[in-house]
Amino acid sequence: MTSLLLIGNPFGMDGVADAARQRADRVMQAAGIREALDAVPEANFVILFQHWPDEYPADEIRQLLNAAPLVRLMVCQGPWCASFGRTRSTWPAAVCVDETRWLSRLELEFSVLAGNRSPLPWTAGLDEVFAFDQSATELNIPVEN
Repeated sequence: MTSLLLIGNPFGMDGVADAARQRADRVMQAAGIREALDAVPEANFVILFQHWPDEYPADEIRQLLNAAPLVRLMVCQGPWCASFGRTRSTWPAAVCVDETRWLSRLELEFSVLAGNRSPLPWTAGLDEVFAFDQSATELNIPVEN
């Protein structure tokens, strides 16, 4: 059973939000991290929508990561976050997904939740993140342009 927690405003990322809602058995929504913390223990998949760098305070990000160490986490980053990984390290690289990979990563994460593949650990290096995301092509998962 997939219990999904969506955090933030999915504006501009509606495709991934809708696709996730359709696959989940239970869906919860929160406006921000602080509002989501109580629901995190009930979720096994969290998708957070980030539209610009520093949209979420570093202390709230740490609280979320500490509250959900075993939860599948996907941070959908909009185009304003393109340089985020080079200039900030508040999120583990393994959970950050740019707009070109949202739907393919979503499919990979649902495959992990179904027990069909090994999860990408939050501590994964960039080479491991790349290999994980490239495995979408092996599964014939369409990759966005």
